Amino acid sequence: MREGDLKEQRRLRMISEPILPLLIKTAIPTMIGMLVSIIYNLTDTFWIGRLNNKSMTAAIGIAYSFFSLMQAVGFWFGYGSGNVMSNRLGAKKEKEAQTVSSTGVVISIATGVAIMLCSYWLINPLVNALGGNVFTDLSNYTTAYLKILIAAIPFLLYGVTLYNQMRLCGNVKDGMLGLASGMLLNIVLDPVFIIFLKMGIIGAGAATLIGEIVASAVLTVLSFKHGNIEVSLVRFKLSRENIYHILAGGAPNFSRQAITSIAAVLLNKTVSVYGESMIAAVTIATRVSALIYFLMIGFSQGFQPICAMNYGAKKYDRVDKAFRLTVIIGSCFMALGALVMFFMAGRLIGVFSGDSQVLEDGILLIKFQCLSLPFLAYYAVSSMYMQNIGRYLDSLIISVSRQGIFFIPLLFILPAICGKKGIYMLQPMADMFSFLLALLIIHRYRFTEKHILNGEIG
Repeated sequence: MREGDLKEQRRLRMISEPILPLLIKTAIPTMIGMLVSIIYNLTDTFWIGRLNNKSMTAAIGIAYSFFSLMQAVGFWFGYGSGNVMSNRLGAKKEKEAQTVSSTGVVISIATGVAIMLCSYWLINPLVNALGGNVFTDLSNYTTAYLKILIAAIPFLLYGVTLYNQMRLCGNVKDGMLGLASGMLLNIVLDPVFIIFLKMGIIGAGAATLIGEIVASAVLTVLSFKHGNIEVSLVRFKLSRENIYHILAGGAPNFSRQAITSIAAVLLNKTVSVYGESMIAAVTIATRVSALIYFLMIGFSQGFQPICAMNYGAKKYDRVDKAFRLTVIIGSCFMALGALVMFFMAGRLIGVFSGDSQVLEDGILLIKFQCLSLPFLAYYAVSSMYMQNIGRYLDSLIISVSRQGIFFIPLLFILPAICGKKGIYMLQPMADMFSFLLALLIIHRYRFTEKHILNGEIG
């Protein structure tokens, strides 16, 4: 079958097949990819935890906040360009989609190289800004780990951009295979480098670097197959319209992850007064509690190409039905996951650390987080929905609310009032406030949209 026929077949499938089976088919690959991502994020912590070194475990968490920020930049360019590409394909404007794809790729590579060079030049101030200078061992391990991660930045930005372009244009399978290939290699290399070759935290960084390089190579090869829009560095066009849609369209994703990274840095600095055990507990508990949330995000990402392409094709009823189904299924999944995690908190933390203080703090952090998990599906899907229909500002506000608008202010208020207990209450309170804000924004949009369609406004 010709490449053009594959693209048209994919477009027709997105705008005509029954919503629920289509949602499941598009969600399964992203859920598998997210599951691999979860294991990938936990692998460094797990194997470093086998060394029984709290400073190394804490350093992993501190350095990851910076690497997460770099992922946010990749998602910025990838979501921004991929969302526009999907809309253009829905409207049968393939050449415009190709131009946007090339523009997003060129921007990601150039930005990645620039950030890498600046980060090496400013490595010591960077470690200080991340909160890695509180203890001597922590500073040394954080610096060593970061030096290797920084080399992976250009590959990370390029790979994440290409992955999101494929996913949002409906080829979720190829995007997942490309990204997962690097993650799986990282998972395999971690124990080899960290334990068997006795490289410690240096081995964790080396495994990550190699994984990012391989993922970028596989994604590039896959872009030339199966009806994807192939990678090109010559079709880019730095027009005002292209730049606007890439930067504005991807801003909610960048802002959400960037704010999350900043919040993680501030959290690490706040809890450092309770010692390295508390930093290690926060590192472990944050990643463990993300298990259920990331799987729900993976399922919800299956909604995005359906939303974007049907909105571009003006099939608004299908967009609304897909939104409702995604929220219902996601909420049920989160409620069940929270229940299981609440009763297994001790075992989950125990996998990563045998330290009694880390265990005690980690269990409380997870149990408090479980109280708000069922409400996060609506919050997450609302942001995706607003982004894919072009309501960038509303999506941005929802995206930054959880870790920015609410979490950061509460980070200064709750510990000051409640002491250490305030740390346990912090994330669930921010989650509830962000859920209520998302509910308000969606209700306001639907109310306005209804009156516009009835001719009462505008």
